[in-house]
Amino acid sequence: MPSDARKQVVADSAYALDELTLKLSMARGLDEVMEVVRRLARPLVRADGVTFVLRDNGMCHYADEDAISPLWKGQRFPMESCISGWAMLHGQTVVIEDIYADARIPHAAYRPTFVKSLAMVPVRQEDPIGAIGAYWAHRHVPSEGDLYALQRIANSAAVAMTNVALFQSLIAAKEEAERAKDAIILALASLAETRDYDTGDHIRRTQQYVRVLAEACLARGHGEDELAGTIELLIKSAPLHDIGKVGIPDSILLKAGPLDEAEFTVMKTHAELGRRAIAGAEEHLGTSSPLLRLAQEIAHTHHERWDGAGYPCGLKGADIPLSGRIMAVADVYDALVSKRRYKPALPHLEAVAIIAAERGHHFDPVLVDVFLEVARDFETIHRYFADG
Repeated sequence: MPSDARKQVVADSAYALDELTLKLSMARGLDEVMEVVRRLARPLVRADGVTFVLRDNGMCHYADEDAISPLWKGQRFPMESCISGWAMLHGQTVVIEDIYADARIPHAAYRPTFVKSLAMVPVRQEDPIGAIGAYWAHRHVPSEGDLYALQRIANSAAVAMTNVALFQSLIAAKEEAERAKDAIILALASLAETRDYDTGDHIRRTQQYVRVLAEACLARGHGEDELAGTIELLIKSAPLHDIGKVGIPDSILLKAGPLDEAEFTVMKTHAELGRRAIAGAEEHLGTSSPLLRLAQEIAHTHHERWDGAGYPCGLKGADIPLSGRIMAVADVYDALVSKRRYKPALPHLEAVAIIAAERGHHFDPVLVDVFLEVARDFETIHRYFADG
């Protein structure tokens, strides 16, 4: 081969090896690691077959392969009885020109195959976690360049598998943290709920009403700027809407009849109390939290009215955050259809009629229109999470 052509072959091989290494570095799962090796390794080492072997509780699991005819994909062999196991147990690369002249080879397993020669490289030399094998259909001794490529592939696979394990552990830790955070939010919300024996599953129902209404708004092109990418946060923060009721005296919170003017003035402070409590939690956290910011917004504004006659700030129209407007519909619907010490539960259709009548007064007109389209879903949720 002319020197220029030889140089080009070397350059092409180096590029292909770099590409394989890059793809392995970006793998986010073991299947991806093996898929990269399966697709790209065989041409690099000029082999007739390549296997990816995993160490699995004292067994060699031939997990993947690319070959001119089937080898052992899916099969498991004791580490002491196969050459991949020898490579892993000793942490050494093995090159065998004639497999039938080597006692370490389980000849019975190889006779049905095309293999005459092989090279086996452990994936990680210290405490190997697998091995990569290259096979030839004729007597063959791989060149130093081929062995270098095979070793580099195995090293890159080792790094990729370590990264995958770390990535997956981080995901697991994040998911566990999310579950813990959700549990804490529900626990905090339940503090207010347990103070008011009439509210039962109110926080769970309103959370689901919020989900239905927010998703329906987004599907119809309403509130895209505020809802896109935040619906999950909205759903998770909704249970904290009445957390401020923890600060309301029992004599007012648990009163069996209507509140007088002075008592209602005190009751209205729960919106500001809730905002302060959540703001304090965020300050203690020492970092800005989108979830807690949204929870503050909901707790503080879900008693505002579209016509400006609500509390605590008398906000009007679109000055009320969309999260608060959505929570207002959810909260009022549930209050209407639920039994309280001071009132019976209203039928679903009567509650829907009341909300429809408050279109443009208590509630955002657009939200009322969307609510009327999904009101059946509200009824289903209320029945599913019925008190008692």
